[in-house]
Amino acid sequence: MSKKVDNGKGKVEDISNRRFQQLADENRELKTYVAEVMHRLRQNEQLFSRMFELESQVLKATDPEDLCFTLLRALRSGFELDFVRFWLDRSSCIGDRKLDALSERDLVWVEEGEIVQMGLARKRTWLMQLSSEHSFDWLTEKDSHLGSIALLTLGDQDKPFGILGVGSVDRNRFAPDQSSDFLQHLAQVVGLTLEHAVAREHLARLSVTDAVTGSHNRRFLQPHSHQPLSQWFGSRMRVACLYADIDHFKAFSDHLDDTVGNEILNMLCDVMRQYVRSNDPMIRMEGDEFVLLMPGCSQEKAGDIAAQIVQDMSGSTWPDGKAVSVSIGLAFSASENDMAVKDIITRADQAMYVAKALGGNRFEMAEDESMCGSGDAG
Repeated sequence: MSKKVDNGKGKVEDISNRRFQQLADENRELKTYVAEVMHRLRQNEQLFSRMFELESQVLKATDPEDLCFTLLRALRSGFELDFVRFWLDRSSCIGDRKLDALSERDLVWVEEGEIVQMGLARKRTWLMQLSSEHSFDWLTEKDSHLGSIALLTLGDQDKPFGILGVGSVDRNRFAPDQSSDFLQHLAQVVGLTLEHAVAREHLARLSVTDAVTGSHNRRFLQPHSHQPLSQWFGSRMRVACLYADIDHFKAFSDHLDDTVGNEILNMLCDVMRQYVRSNDPMIRMEGDEFVLLMPGCSQEKAGDIAAQIVQDMSGSTWPDGKAVSVSIGLAFSASENDMAVKDIITRADQAMYVAKALGGNRFEMAEDESMCGSGDAG
């Protein structure tokens, strides 16, 4: 019987095969890892490309409302989100801005301190997986389809002005273990851009606002002055123009403290605002002269407004007991005659001087084919 001689060759081959298999497994793992890294890199490249596009769109926004609307639209379409909503503090810098373009789905106003009370001011971003047992108090029944949500704190963390919520039906999209670097960057971009938009709008508003009365000033009128009325208010829109001037204002105010004259000016503005819409342009031309443009206002209605203003002002007195009175001129555009803004103001101004020549404390309508009659306060 012969013996098989083991010279160690089989053992060497076995070790070699196992080492080769190990290297092959390591190579496959390395290839898989590299493929995953490359996939993440491509995803991040696409993500930052979309982020760059979003920032470009945001920077083009002209005001806070336009900016918010742009953000909502771009986030939904560019980042495949199932939910985007602002919660803004009504007492903050943005609280007095008109955001009429945003629906209740897009924007919810919260009261002062609510963001801090909810604990959301403690950090820049919050990632949450949602379920019937674990929800977010500010969501509604209509949001029950969401699987996860990210909450981005906007503004100074000591006193944030809002929260931007972005959500997905995918429970893992904004799971707490996900990286939030991109979302933190987004929160800073949105917060800073909104604050700057509010500040720009505030400065722009101040530049065309009369410091004494809060009405528009002549600078507001300048870009519109030579425009046809249709360009400002719409084609075939009839416009009534009221031109008001306080009788003997300079003679009385020169002998009194400036605050008294300012009180009378504000009294006239307050009276005029009572009878018109908030978006009807009221402009302080100079001194005690004011223009009020009322698109869509009939002659009869404008006459009633003028008579009421005259009557209300005549119930007030100067400190020396003399009655305050105002003279008003009215002019109207005809739907078939698209006059320039400056022309209708000139006609109303001329009618106002007629009212003054007749003793003041009355209104007069400009004389042309679209007007008739005159009146006083009775």
